[in-house]
Amino acid sequence: MSSELQATVVCYLGDCPVAAEQLLTALAGLAAEPSHEVVLAADAAPRLAPLLERVAGDVEVLESDRHLGVAAIFERSVQQARAATLVFVARPVTFVSGWLDALLAPLADSDVAAVAGTTATGSLAEAPVVAVRRTLVETAGVPRTADALVVPELLLRCATHGSVVAAPPAGRVLPAARALVRADLGHDLEVTVVIPTLDAAGELTQGAVRAVQRTLECPHEIVIVDNGAPPQGFSAPVNAAIRAARGRYIVVMNDDVEPLPGWWPPLRATLDSGAHVVFPDTVDGFRRKDFAAWCFALRRDDVDELSVRPGEFFDPELRVWYQDTDLAVRLLDSGTPPVLVSESRVVHQLSRTIASDDHQLAAWVDIQRARDRAAFERKHPTVRLRTVEVDGVR
Repeated sequence: MSSELQATVVCYLGDCPVAAEQLLTALAGLAAEPSHEVVLAADAAPRLAPLLERVAGDVEVLESDRHLGVAAIFERSVQQARAATLVFVARPVTFVSGWLDALLAPLADSDVAAVAGTTATGSLAEAPVVAVRRTLVETAGVPRTADALVVPELLLRCATHGSVVAAPPAGRVLPAARALVRADLGHDLEVTVVIPTLDAAGELTQGAVRAVQRTLECPHEIVIVDNGAPPQGFSAPVNAAIRAARGRYIVVMNDDVEPLPGWWPPLRATLDSGAHVVFPDTVDGFRRKDFAAWCFALRRDDVDELSVRPGEFFDPELRVWYQDTDLAVRLLDSGTPPVLVSESRVVHQLSRTIASDDHQLAAWVDIQRARDRAAFERKHPTVRLRTVEVDGVR
């Protein structure tokens, strides 16, 4: 065991490449301190092979040909861990760069037996992450139970040895993006539809998913990116989903958009004719003819060419606002402006995505919008921004 390492982070990847990609992205963004090693568990997950080939750094990969489950994987990792503190991540999640430090901090109190990395609900019974001393895990054992219950039941065992606390806000986690796939075995996916949202379980998002499934007949996957609370913004989660997309085409669609029957074939045809980025016409709502980023499509093969830098389609410095304007400027400068496809139609409930009675969220959006505008103006000093107000929404 190395005295230099402060934590061994064991991550159960599941079998969804989209979710695993987002977890790996979050891990890559962790601060160097506290010092840590990472163990990735690919449990009978052949679909993750291309993703794991790109893994580098102080990372160990545990692979199994047959399904073992979360408990068995965690037991194996205890034997191989080099640090005195273990962090178990039972399913793909994402987090901010200071997450590990915040998660481990309560363990400085010797009376604390375990720290739960909860989601926005704060419920220990649903916690997907736990930080615990290795000696306690060796004493209490890893519960042999259903995957979703391993962490909650381990917390219960730890509670007999000391207090169990929830991590402070910076130590919370957010659900990773997940993909809903509709395709026959052996068929390539034609399109990946990326839906960023602040509430993956909400009616708004579910309505968007139902509309896509109702109107999209080709093999496809739907990637739901839950920004969670506190919100991550728009650019970073969408960039992660685009990196993980498996379809030949990618559609980015706000959760307050409802595609109408026949929306996809005209977009695909226009892309096939040479356009780089296309967007549908908006009916029953505010219309834009220059570029409506609440729904647009591109070819996956064009992502690298259109990205601000490798792996970042949208500029991550523009977290909430103006990333679409930045994209439009880049497309115009390259001589390939976005193309409006009037034969494709959607309904857009303007800004329902960020409409909220949550005053903290509203304040955060206002502050971030101002920061994004300043960042955009520094990047494009000759571009004049104008503010449009529609039904009280700016």
